[in-house]
Amino acid sequence: MDYLFVICLAILVFFMVSIMSRKANHLSDKIFTFWLFLVALAEVTFFLSSQNLFHDFHWVYEFACASHVLHGTMFYFYVLSLVNPDFSFGKKHLLHLIPFGIYMGYKTTTKSLGLVDCLEEGGCSHSDNIYAVISVYMKFLIILAYVLTGYIMILKVQKNKSFTKGNPYGVKWISSIGNGVLILLSVVFLIKLLGSNGVHFVIDQVMLINIIVSVFVISFVYIYTKYSYIFAHPLSVALVAPAANNSREQVVVDDENPYDEQFQQICEFIEQKEVYKDGDLTLRKLSAMIDVPEHTISQAINRSANRSYSDFINSYRINYFIHLIEQKAHEDKTLLYLAFDCGFNSKSSFNRVFKQFHDITPTEYIKSKS
Repeated sequence: MDYLFVICLAILVFFMVSIMSRKANHLSDKIFTFWLFLVALAEVTFFLSSQNLFHDFHWVYEFACASHVLHGTMFYFYVLSLVNPDFSFGKKHLLHLIPFGIYMGYKTTTKSLGLVDCLEEGGCSHSDNIYAVISVYMKFLIILAYVLTGYIMILKVQKNKSFTKGNPYGVKWISSIGNGVLILLSVVFLIKLLGSNGVHFVIDQVMLINIIVSVFVISFVYIYTKYSYIFAHPLSVALVAPAANNSREQVVVDDENPYDEQFQQICEFIEQKEVYKDGDLTLRKLSAMIDVPEHTISQAINRSANRSYSDFINSYRINYFIHLIEQKAHEDKTLLYLAFDCGFNSKSSFNRVFKQFHDITPTEYIKSKS
């Protein structure tokens, strides 16, 4: 089982480096990376526990265990950053460190008063000491409070029909996060509860929890790879259904929208230069082309088109593909050739995005037009 923790840790490090090496990272990417870092710390504690190295690395183990409280906070912030394109950290968000401070204060106080000594008891997670048990449930309740708050946000997004229709893959991703985290938390709590009531497991309950968490993390990262293409920028809760024929048909009339002028400038440049055909058209690259700040472009598209940057660019690509089909270009060229010509980098991403916009595959679309 030791190899499981090592493999999981290696995967986490790989994904942290991959995400942060992107040219354009949104706040949600940074939050997700820090969350992965906390998960990596948890994997370190699992490994130390499996190797019985608790005594040798006592303080590392205790610090990493205390950081578990922040998983709920990171989950909440990550969901918030995905569903709210205007979200940014401010001083008020430092208040969310209070639960962590209370938890650390409790552990420090009980230890200084000699009420509990994790080192002598072989680790607080294994201890039957009442103060250690309170510590475990305190940690659980703090995490649960943030997870439930984040899950409520996800449920609100799922009820938004315009959001679910315009961003089916985004909804699947955040739903996967919410359901997965909630199930994992429930399983861990159930194991701890059964253990506290004298139920014996085939292996040590702490090791069982560690294994379950590690398997969940590997599955979680795998699911992320399936949906990562849509996370160049956050999703907007106000999204409307994608227009099939013209990207500008999505514009929402808003007399108080200060970004209309910038949005028109962006549209005119994209249409005249056909830059959407560039498969590497990042927000930073477009910003340099039209000399408009990245955040202004992102806000203009979100406010005027009710779409994320990636969805907006992909709408041009899909519309261009439909234009090529109408011109019978598929009769002497492969679909993969046309997909690359439209600006997609792979057949799988092209099929995925096309189905997101039209609910059918490109092949099915062509057959329907035959």
